[in-house]
Parts: sequence; C-alpha cells; structure tokens
Amino acid sequence: MKSMLRAFCVFCLGALVSVQPVLSCDVSDDTDFPRAAALAKITKRPLLLAFIGTDWSISSLKLDREVFDQADFADNSKYSFVLCKLHFYQTRERSPEAVRQNEDLATRYNVREFPTVVVLSPDGREIGRLGYIPGGVTAFAAAVNAVITKAIR
Repeated sequence: MKSMLRAFCVFCLGALVSVQPVLSCDVSDDTDFPRAAALAKITKRPLLLAFIGTDWSISSLKLDREVFDQADFADNSKYSFVLCKLHFYQTRERSPEAVRQNEDLATRYNVREFPTVVVLSPDGREIGRLGYIPGGVTAFAAAVNAVITKAIR
C-alpha cells in the first residue's frame, strides 16, 4: 500500500512539474490589442501581432517557447518590439471578448496559417510578416529587424 501511495505521489508531482511550463507561459503575455497598439504608438516601437495556436500547432509552440518566452526577447535594450500574442486555442477556454478580438484581427490581417507574426509600424501600418524561424531569439529578432529596415528604405 505504501509503495502504491508513493508511486501515486511521484506520478502527481511529475505531472505537476511537466504541466507547470504550460500554465506559466501566458503570465506576461499582453493579449489586449488596443493596449499593445497604444503602447507601440506611444513608445514608437514596432508591434508584433503573433497569431498562435500553441495547443495544436507545433510551429506555434516552438515560436512561443523558443522566442517569446525567452528573457532575452523581453530585453528592451536589445530588442525594441511590443508583442501582442493572439491565441487561437482549441483546448482551452477564452473569454468571448478575446475570441472576438482575435478573430476580427485574423480577418483584418488575412491570417491563413499558424503561426503568423504581422509586423506593424508604430502607427499601425503593416510592414511585413514572419512565421516560425529556427534559431531562437537571435534569428527571429534579426528577421524582424530586416523587415523593419526594409520598410524604412
């Protein structure tokens, strides 16, 4: 009986530890488009609209984990972007407002595949698009910077 209880406790602890990254990955997300757009405009930084389906799209999950969830990406001294994640979950509940906002934005920007990152200028003009790019924060940020540089020329 003790060994079964011990095995059950180890199983529960393992399940909790393996689920923890999934539960904590959205803590610092800004998923409020109007707030993110206002911040981009005020701070004169590009806005990245990340259309992701992390619970069903492997590429979305990789982009989220390898780039957006990394501390380096949030370092404004290195990468000066405003990020707005627009989640398209299939297995998690979302508020009706979030669903409506995300679907409206997907329609407005003609998003057909996931992940799609729409790069907007600080004034809200679309200047480019990206998908998943292997190589982590450095490769993704370089691609975003290339989009921004091309738009400025």
